[in-house]
Amino acid sequence: MSVSWDGTAGKVTGNFPKVTGFTGYSTKPEEQDGHYFCFEVDEQYEGQKVTVIGAHQKTAQDRYWVIRLDELWEGSKKLTVKVVGEVIFTLDFTGATMGA
Repeated sequence: MSVSWDGTAGKVTGNFPKVTGFTGYSTKPEEQDGHYFCFEVDEQYEGQKVTVIGAHQKTAQDRYWVIRLDELWEGSKKLTVKVVGEVIFTLDFTGATMGA
C-alpha cells in the first residue's frame, strides 16, 4: 500500500488484505473481519478534535485512527480528515483493492 500526495490530496494504491478476528477495532463480531487502514494525524493536532468522514462520520480527540474500509468501498471510496472544520487531508482509495 502506498499514498501519493498532491498537496493535501492523497491517492492510495495497493491491496488491503482481509483481517479476521480484529477485536481491537470493535466488540461487534460483524466488524471484526474486514479490510483496515491505519493512520496518524500530525502531532500539531494533539488535543484537538479530529473528524473523519467516509462511509460514516466520527469525531474524536485522537491522533491515531483505524478505519474499516469495507463500507467505504460501497460509496465514493474517499476519506476526508478535518480539524476544527478545516480539511487537513483527503484520501482517494479508488486505485486500491481489497483482498480475499
